[in-house]
Amino acid sequence: MNLCWHCLGLGYCRKTTTLLVTDKRMENPDFLVDLRAFTVGLNISPDHWLDFLTDAYRDYRGRIVHQGHEVFLDTQALEAASIREWFRDWACTPVRDGAQPRLREESRERIRVLATILSTRFPFEASMWGVRAANDNQRSVHAKDR
Repeated sequence: MNLCWHCLGLGYCRKTTTLLVTDKRMENPDFLVDLRAFTVGLNISPDHWLDFLTDAYRDYRGRIVHQGHEVFLDTQALEAASIREWFRDWACTPVRDGAQPRLREESRERIRVLATILSTRFPFEASMWGVRAANDNQRSVHAKDR
């Protein structure tokens, strides 16, 4: 992405923004299912996820905002000793059919960082995570089966 002369001195585009993934979005089970399906579809090995996210965050030429203010992601959430295992279990493994994922408190910030960085790189796809049609007949079929 080439920057205009106004933004060249800043090093980022003032008009390009990505919203920080909020708690409300992460608590939506459909969001978690879609996010995990997307991460699995990227076919990134657990050994390369950290580098992929770090590089994508570094290369983003916009701003991440929350409630109108620029924020910076706390990437230390991804710097755990067992992060490769977490990527293997979370980002490389799809949700089983019919399973209802839940947000574990210890994974909240990892998922926020992962989802926000992926949103900077894949904005259209990210806009659809957790979105379901208002007339989603699949949901009513599953509800009848229970």
